[in-house]
Amino acid sequence: MCQFSLLYRVLLFLFAALVFHSQIRAQVPSLPIEPSYSFHRSYSIFSEYSPNSSHIFLGVSEQRQFFNIGATFTQRFFLRKYAGLSYVGEIKPVMLESDPVLKEYVLTLSGPQGTKRYDEKLVPKLPVISTTPSMLTNSVTENGKTYTDTIEFFYTRRWTYAFGLSPVGLRASFLPRSRIQPDFTLLGGFVVSPRDIPVFDSSSFNFTFSIGAGLEFFQRPHHASRVEYRVQHLSNAYTGTTNPGIDSQMIQGSFVWGR
Repeated sequence: MCQFSLLYRVLLFLFAALVFHSQIRAQVPSLPIEPSYSFHRSYSIFSEYSPNSSHIFLGVSEQRQFFNIGATFTQRFFLRKYAGLSYVGEIKPVMLESDPVLKEYVLTLSGPQGTKRYDEKLVPKLPVISTTPSMLTNSVTENGKTYTDTIEFFYTRRWTYAFGLSPVGLRASFLPRSRIQPDFTLLGGFVVSPRDIPVFDSSSFNFTFSIGAGLEFFQRPHHASRVEYRVQHLSNAYTGTTNPGIDSQMIQGSFVWGR
């Protein structure tokens, strides 16, 4: 009987201790959980602009310009404490690509008998790889007489509408609990246009790949804005007669929604 009474008192003491401990835990406020600003899935609209082109990767076409409007979809693969990885796909229903075109050249012949000038206007205008040089001069001296030939080139621009799709892409993002997050993006896809770009006898179907680094600014957990610097290569992979390619540096701005 005494043993049973002792056991009863021990159990009663343990029960009281557990109840008292739970009440203390309930009264102590829990620490707030730091919110995560990494999207599980997101959609965005963007515009991007490239004022020029030069040889960076493989392309040799110069003075090309781009203005694009498009949309992006991302789906997160995984998220860790400091970084995450997501699938990225882009569609560009509005792509405007600009090429320098030769519209006119003027030949000037100078010699002892005087100067003659020949003006030739091109129809159709001819897209060129580069507008450099804008003038060529050649001088020859015969029997003490100097003859000079000078050709001046005059250019304008043509704009070509195109459609772009980049279905293959990855984005690595960092600092998922920060309101400002750096990221890196790789994308691959293609561009279709109604005529050959960047020059005649190249191709109206071109492949693209790009690499970019950006910053995402979160206003709220489900809304952000983003800016990215991107280098893009466009070429036909030698499916056309010529393949000069275009390497462009672009600035992209986006509005992002997600969860």
